[in-house]
Amino acid sequence: ARDSLIVSTGSDDQRGALFGNAMVKMTSAQLNAYRIDILFDIDELRAEGLESDTGLVGKPQFRQGTDIFDGESLAYNLRTERGRVVGAQTRIDEGFLRAAVVKTREDSVLFIKDGVYTTCECTENPSYSLRSGKMKLVNNKWIYTGPIQLFLFNIPTPLWLPFGFLPAQEGRRSGPLPPNYGEDEFGFYFRDWGWYFALNDYMDLQLQGGLWSKGSWEARSLFRYRKRYGFDGQLRINTARFHSGERGDPDFSTRKTGSFRWSHNQKIGITASFNANVNLSSSSYLRAVSRDYDDRTRQTIQSTLRYSKRWRSRNLSVQMNHNQVLATDEVTLTIPNLSFSQNSFRPFLSDSRSPGRGERFYEKLTLSYNLSIDNRFSYRPLSDEELLAAGDTTATEISWLDALLSSSDFRRATGRDEQFDFKATHRIPISAPFSIQRLPILGNVQLNLSPSVSYSEDWFIQTERRTLSADSSRIETTSVPGFFALRQFSTSLSVSTIFYGLFPVRIGPYQTVRHTVRPSLSFNYRPDFFSRPWGYTRSYSDATGNEVEYPIVRRVGRGKQQQLSLSLNNTFETKREQSDSTDARSAVNTRSIKLLDLNLSSNFNFAADSLGFGSILLTARTRVFGQVDIDFRSSFSPYELDANGRTINKYAFSLLKAPLGRLTRANLTIRTSLRSRQGDGSRPLTTPRAGFGNVVQDPFNPDAAFFQNNLSTDYADFSIPWSLSFDFTYGVTKTGASTIRRAIINTSFDFSLTRNWKV
Repeated sequence: ARDSLIVSTGSDDQRGALFGNAMVKMTSAQLNAYRIDILFDIDELRAEGLESDTGLVGKPQFRQGTDIFDGESLAYNLRTERGRVVGAQTRIDEGFLRAAVVKTREDSVLFIKDGVYTTCECTENPSYSLRSGKMKLVNNKWIYTGPIQLFLFNIPTPLWLPFGFLPAQEGRRSGPLPPNYGEDEFGFYFRDWGWYFALNDYMDLQLQGGLWSKGSWEARSLFRYRKRYGFDGQLRINTARFHSGERGDPDFSTRKTGSFRWSHNQKIGITASFNANVNLSSSSYLRAVSRDYDDRTRQTIQSTLRYSKRWRSRNLSVQMNHNQVLATDEVTLTIPNLSFSQNSFRPFLSDSRSPGRGERFYEKLTLSYNLSIDNRFSYRPLSDEELLAAGDTTATEISWLDALLSSSDFRRATGRDEQFDFKATHRIPISAPFSIQRLPILGNVQLNLSPSVSYSEDWFIQTERRTLSADSSRIETTSVPGFFALRQFSTSLSVSTIFYGLFPVRIGPYQTVRHTVRPSLSFNYRPDFFSRPWGYTRSYSDATGNEVEYPIVRRVGRGKQQQLSLSLNNTFETKREQSDSTDARSAVNTRSIKLLDLNLSSNFNFAADSLGFGSILLTARTRVFGQVDIDFRSSFSPYELDANGRTINKYAFSLLKAPLGRLTRANLTIRTSLRSRQGDGSRPLTTPRAGFGNVVQDPFNPDAAFFQNNLSTDYADFSIPWSLSFDFTYGVTKTGASTIRRAIINTSFDFSLTRNWKV
């Protein structure tokens, strides 16, 4: 007891009294109240609250297991484990139970007198309730009642039942599912009736069905499972049989339809996972049976199975995809799609080299590996008219699943022989970056060199042959089975360095402009794999007798590449001096400020017979007054145009008018943003934003007045936090003989009325 404990040890009356937030704990029960009396001779507890002006203080509360009762007074016998609560009230699942008297027994059975059951939160005067003179709660699962009547507030209604039973069990429980009834094009229906099975803590099952007066029926099942931190998913299997029209009519038909849906997510350890999202539903089920709006309007269905595994430097992913167009019954399957990648590593790096010895050239060799396997099944059936014209009347019944399992059915339904399109791709990029610290003529100049080779190899199980038809009207394509490897490569070499220049210019606190130059030069080479010596192409004679080259597999690189690229990045910076104080001997701080970024780049293709120079790109960026960003981007063509606006092989450089060539595109962007000062309106307000306190006189200046708040000595904050952003873009594009100019203004503004409202 918080206040006091009084024990009487007289021979006639042995009792104890606990006052003030009293509590008694038993083996399986707990009692709290303002006052608790302990009758030692009969092993009984009695509890009551304290009457006050505002009501009952310290109302008795009895807790036994998961049952909690509040009441006006309470008695409990420790020997028999039976109790009695007057004015009891408790919560059971989603409802509330109030009673004049509740008696508890040792077998967890409760006897209730004048009980009121409701799901309304206002338990004192509920808007609706079920009331009965006698109730019985058994095993904390069901409430059985005698005659029960519906009340609206405290007004009885003529709706009553001779007996009733109400659920009182928390959590999931097995039981019937209510049906729905109505009428549609298949007749009167009675659907959605079934049973729900709460199998255990990890899974449940739902079985439902439906019947129509014209003989149609459906059956649905839903199986769900879940284990925390392990896996979860659900499986739906639906089937139906529908009759259209009346039996004996010419248009009477029967069709079967169904749906199979499975979703699964699982973590396998900390490095692997498995995910599934399978939807194998027929279009007739989605259109006629499903009552989901997304199913009724769906145009395609997709399915995915994916397993992924990662190691410290490797990754593996295996995936199966299904995509079906409902309108045309076209199906694309990827069975499977496998990808494997090995992160970059240096195979010749030695861990046992002596201290102080640098890395050798071959030890800097870096490579990685990527593998991709793709096996695709593409089902595009011919139209019914084409199949009937070919005389194959039964081919219209072939589904994509039949075509997947049978090559002959695939050939009949699609008119094609290639059932699968298989391809495996290997990618091996190799690089060996190194640096040169000194050159014979230039001295100490560091050059960063990065040679690289990219090798790829594609595997196919068939190649393509093209011939001109006998009547010279079309090109006929046939497939030649057999393994074929497409091997290609490309090389590159890039060189970069960095050097600086200083301009002894001093303006006010700004001193010495530093110019940083980062030149970069790269060369890329790839042979023309479309040429005959590589063996990746064939030819045929067209209708005019000309030889036409074509690749026998996909992704054959066409055209020779010998491209030299040059970029020159310039950065101009300065420093600003700032003194810490007025003392001449104090330290001086310097802060670096970027003035301008100016970049120039272009390229030249040695493999081109003409017009080898690429566009010259010039970009610049700076910031003015610390608030305004200016961005300029432009592109120049080295060649002139003829009278028709076509590019010709004649240089357009002019020392005074066009030092970079002919302008083709230019964009100038100016952007800025403003916001309220830091702290304006941002500190927590101790008073309302528009609240006024008392205006009193300044004791040191009687003629002046100052603001005094009733709750705080701080002044009220009347500012409104705001921000404004603005950008303007002006662009010019010259395409041939035409010129396009455009100007765009973007702006946004926001302000906060309060800490919770923003406009």
